[in-house]
Amino acid sequence: MLQKFTILIRQDEDSIIRAWVDEMYAERRTELTTLLSYEQLIDHLPDTLEELSKLLDCGASESEIQEAARRLRSHPQIRFHQGALMDEVARELMVFRKVLQNFLWREGSKATEGDLWELSDAQRRADCFVDELIAQVLIIYAASFRPPVETRTSVWPPPRRRRTDFPL
Repeated sequence: MLQKFTILIRQDEDSIIRAWVDEMYAERRTELTTLLSYEQLIDHLPDTLEELSKLLDCGASESEIQEAARRLRSHPQIRFHQGALMDEVARELMVFRKVLQNFLWREGSKATEGDLWELSDAQRRADCFVDELIAQVLIIYAASFRPPVETRTSVWPPPRRRRTDFPL
C-alpha cells in the first residue's frame, strides 16, 4: 500500500490544523474557542488526520470508514465532559470537513498525480468519514443523557445493571 495521503497529510499537518483553528475562531455559531484552551481544542486533530490518511491510502470501504470513526469515539465523549454542546461538536466537524476539502482540492493532486477520479474518490471517502464522525457525536450525546437511546449500529452505553440483577 502506497502511503501517498499519509505522507501528504503528515507534511502539511500543521498548516491543516492552523487553517482549522482560524476557521474555528471565525465561526460565530460555536463557543468552543472560548470554552477550551488551544491544546484542548486541537488535541484530537492529529489522531483524526492519521486515521483519515490511512483510510484514503487503502481505499477504505464504508464499513472500514465506520469502524475508523468508532475508534475516534473518545473525541465526542471528551467534548461532552468539557461541556461542549452537541451542535458545537457537529459544527466543529463541519469546519473540519471544509478545511479538509479545501486542502484535498488544493494539494491532493500531488498524491493522486493529477488523477481527478482518484482525487474525487478521496474526497468522497473524507466526506463519508466526517459524516460518520458526526454520527458518533449523535450517538455519544444521546447515550450520555438518560434514558439510553437505541440506535441501529451501536450498543452504547451498555445496559445498566440494577441491584435486583445481583443474587443475594
